[in-house]
Amino acid sequence: MKYTKYFSLPLLLAAMYSCEKKDIKGEEINVQKVSVALQSNNGMLMVPVADTGYVKEAFTVDIPLTVKLSDAAPSIFDIGVSVNNDTITNLIAQGALENAVLLQPEDYSLPYRITVPFGSENASFKLKVNLGTFEKYYGQWLALAVELKDPTKNNSLEEGKKTVIVQINTTAIVPVDQIHYVYFTDFGKRIDVPVEKPKNYVVGNGIVQVPLSVSYTSSAGKSFYLKVTPNLDTVPKLIASGALPNTVALTGGGFALPDSITFRDFNNTLSFPVNVNLANFTANPGKKVALAVDLVQPSMYKIDSARRTIVVLVDADGLKYNPYLGVPFLLPASIGASGSITIKAADFDLGGEGWGYHDNDPNNQPGTYRPNEGVDIEGNGNNIGFTGGGEWMKYTVEAPADGEWDFAIGIASPNNDQKMHVEVDDENQTGSIDIPNTGDWQKYTYVHTTIKMKAGRHLVKFVFETGGANLKDYVLYRKK
Repeated sequence: MKYTKYFSLPLLLAAMYSCEKKDIKGEEINVQKVSVALQSNNGMLMVPVADTGYVKEAFTVDIPLTVKLSDAAPSIFDIGVSVNNDTITNLIAQGALENAVLLQPEDYSLPYRITVPFGSENASFKLKVNLGTFEKYYGQWLALAVELKDPTKNNSLEEGKKTVIVQINTTAIVPVDQIHYVYFTDFGKRIDVPVEKPKNYVVGNGIVQVPLSVSYTSSAGKSFYLKVTPNLDTVPKLIASGALPNTVALTGGGFALPDSITFRDFNNTLSFPVNVNLANFTANPGKKVALAVDLVQPSMYKIDSARRTIVVLVDADGLKYNPYLGVPFLLPASIGASGSITIKAADFDLGGEGWGYHDNDPNNQPGTYRPNEGVDIEGNGNNIGFTGGGEWMKYTVEAPADGEWDFAIGIASPNNDQKMHVEVDDENQTGSIDIPNTGDWQKYTYVHTTIKMKAGRHLVKFVFETGGANLKDYVLYRKK
């Protein structure tokens, strides 16, 4: 019994490190397990070498990697493939990989495992690097440490040869005339807002939205993304140099940018919005505001460093006319009540709180008409209600000639001692006007006053000095 146990250990080791198979005569022989190693030059693989070592496809550069076996594979087995990013990061930090950048997971693909066929003495697999990555890091070396791991069926890794550091010369693979440079389409032109023809802005609720255009050179290819970020240095320098007089530089809190922007497949131009808060202008009366934006971090291709920044200059004075219906209310040209215009009170200007209106409560209480606005509108725009002292609405109007207009205000109130007035271009032309007690919230009467305007565009502002009244509309006709 002891004799048997004495010989059991070598028998067990033989079973672990060999397998039985029959030779051509049908006799059983022992075949040793194999060790595997990555083929390299002292652990390095430089690409290209004499214009070899890669295949350039339509969207990738394919780099073959070879696994060498110590002997023919005694049976089919698998080997795991992974990367060791710490190795590259440390080598770059130590200066051992000069002008190199670590490939990111989105820049390449590798198989997780490779299969070695029975009887083979080597196997190969491909490191596929996105072609756009060569452009993104053009002029640098791309680096990745590829490792073998966990060969199956008790095969082993050859110590010191399980890792290869792949270094890829971007400039040797992609000619400079094939680089896709990403840039601001309108670089070299300061984006001045507003421009009306064609209009280069949209006023929303509390914001002015300015579209910016980005392009890239060469033919359009597959979808990719990049980021945009505030450039907080450029505008202060321009202001200091006198290039942007009477201007305030916006910080990140004064405007909003998208997190990223995306070129769709086979489109080499896109547009994205910059949202500038209208509160910037009320906080800086009489001033223009400016901001600068940078293009950064493309997932493919390369940012054109000379065309990566654009400056946007916004003049509040040109943004004050924002008619809700898209065009100003055109006042009657002929003298006399036979020609008149009715302006619905709920059709106040765009721009939101502090710009097109002021309301003491940010919620549109009935919420059936213009529900995202703070003015309390009843019915389907029938009238403005739930009013409070100090609330106001603005309306853009166009006067065809110099003159005076009768301004009839459709108002209702069951209260006494209520007041209102009308301003034209921030001038109170009417003084306080009494709001009559009509006996019911929906029993309207017209209170008449007079306003004067020169020919051209104007802002008419209706102000509740006290609350407690419903406002329906205004009827205007030219008196002289």
